Amino acid sequence: MRIFVIASLLLLTALQAHAQTIKGSVKDLKSKELLIGATVSVKGTQNGTTTDLDGKFALEVKQLPVTLLVTYIGYQNKEVVVSDAAKPLEIQLSMNESTLKEATVVESRLTEKQRESALTVEAMDILAIKETPAANFYDGLGALKGVDVTAASLGFKVVNTRGFNST
Repeated sequence: MRIFVIASLLLLTALQAHAQTIKGSVKDLKSKELLIGATVSVKGTQNGTTTDLDGKFALEVKQLPVTLLVTYIGYQNKEVVVSDAAKPLEIQLSMNESTLKEATVVESRLTEKQRESALTVEAMDILAIKETPAANFYDGLGALKGVDVTAASLGFKVVNTRGFNST
């Protein structure tokens, strides 16, 4: 029994000796700020980790050399070949300088002609929904002019609007 325990311990120690831990940090190239939550993974595998609150990471690998893939939102991906795990890595990422197209924000769905007409139009946007004193969205909708909300059953509401005979 003793021999089995000693052999098991030696086997585990030998397996632990082959595994190596790569340590390092991920920083912004220009500002040198540490990047929190950057992803560091071994390319082509599921083995990976993220940087902590100090921008540091520790990743255990079975054998060296390995290629690390470092990614962070808003930054260009970087591949780093690691052949020695003795000294900590300092990986610097550069910002992704892609330009976005402009976005146009439209005031409402009503056309200019509808706004100038004699009829009244009421709308309920997200702000009005949040600020309504009603218990839920449908009760708030029932407070609008020309809208009638009836409870058909316990959890089912029927909406009827002005100008329509049926729901």
